[in-house]
Amino acid sequence: MFSLVYRSVARPGFNLDQIQEMLRKARNFNHQQGITGCLLYHEGEFIQYLEGNQYKVLTLFDKIKVDSRHIEVELLSYAEREGRAFEKWDMAYENFFGENPQITHLKLMVDEYLSNKSNHTAENPSKIVFWEQVGSVLHGTRTSAGN
Repeated sequence: MFSLVYRSVARPGFNLDQIQEMLRKARNFNHQQGITGCLLYHEGEFIQYLEGNQYKVLTLFDKIKVDSRHIEVELLSYAEREGRAFEKWDMAYENFFGENPQITHLKLMVDEYLSNKSNHTAENPSKIVFWEQVGSVLHGTRTSAGN
C-alpha cells in the first residue's frame, strides 16, 4: 500500500459549492480507483492523505499538482505500508471555519495523538506527517515535513 500527504492553498474564489462538487467527483473517482484518504480544509488550506496502488495515487497526485483550483501544492510525505489508515473512506472530508467546539475537539485529539508519538513508531510515517500538518494548520503554525 502506498500513501502520500500533500498540502495546498485554494485559489482565491474557490468557494464551498465548488469544493463540494470537487468532493463528489473525487469520491466517485477514488472509489473506482481503489484510493482512500482524508482531506482537511481550513482557512483556505488543504491537507490531504491519499492511499492505494502506488501508480494510481501518484497519477492522481500529478493531476492535483496541475489543477487550477490549487496553488502551492507541496508533497509532504510518502511511504509504503501494510494496510490502509482510512480503509472505509473514499474521501473523508472536514471543513472548519473559525473557532468552534468541533475544531477545539479536533485540536485536542491531534495534540493527544502527537504527544504520544513514541507509541506510534510502527505506524505509517505519512499518517504521522498528516496529523502533524493538521495540528499545524489548526494551531496556525507551519511545520516542515519530511519523508
